[in-house]
Amino acid sequence: MRVVRFIRDVLLVPVGVALFLSGILVVIPFFGFGVVGSEVTARGTAVAQQCRFDGPITESDAPERGNIVGFGYICQARVTWRDGTTEMWEVSGSQLKPGDVGEEVAVVRRAIRSGGAGTTSTRPEVFRADYEPNIWLGVPVMLAVMLFGFMVGVPACVRLYQMFSGKESVET
Repeated sequence: MRVVRFIRDVLLVPVGVALFLSGILVVIPFFGFGVVGSEVTARGTAVAQQCRFDGPITESDAPERGNIVGFGYICQARVTWRDGTTEMWEVSGSQLKPGDVGEEVAVVRRAIRSGGAGTTSTRPEVFRADYEPNIWLGVPVMLAVMLFGFMVGVPACVRLYQMFSGKESVET
């Protein structure tokens, strides 16, 4: 019976870690924590050319090359702005998905603030026009997912520690 508990606990540790990290790598990008309060600078339509699923850290071909943290679809899209200009954009964060390939989707360009103490800058990013970041729903969901991961992984770690420290034997 203790062998079954050992196997269970060995499997629960990575499940707990994965749940805890998904609070950071999935929930935060999904609810748009970094987008809250950003200004819409342009409106237009996008037609996705191709999409791929990537993560947890991906190199970006967006205007200011950098890394994207989180899992999601990244699509190459032709964006036509209301002023008539057309550009190719890399749209990340699952704002466009494979089902959008070849379809026109209303989009906005937002000025996203980034930087540390005293070095604030803005970078443009493209989002669906109907996407509205929601930190008030995102924080409780993030905390719930991370807490659930903590509650799954930590007790399993404690039981494994007790088994290997001699406080409890692995065999019956």
